[in-house]
Amino acid sequence: MRLASTGLGKAELEAEVIDIKRVDDVLIFYVNTTKPVKWRTRMVFPEKDIRYLLSAFVKPKNLWFIIRSFFSDEKKVKRTERI
Repeated sequence: MRLASTGLGKAELEAEVIDIKRVDDVLIFYVNTTKPVKWRTRMVFPEKDIRYLLSAFVKPKNLWFIIRSFFSDEKKVKRTERI
């Protein structure tokens, strides 16, 4: 995963999702950044955000991308632009 923030200027962070847990009425995504810094972060998703994510995932162009990702080699993915 790549992350960008206006607060970081042009820097991009590389990260990976480590765990997802349900706590009360939210999902917490535990994400570790690996480059250029090592941070342990958490993203909290309330029900409204989960509904939005799921509705975005089932859109045909996104769903096709997700299905293809199960059968593709991650190393073949090109980085064509900054995020």
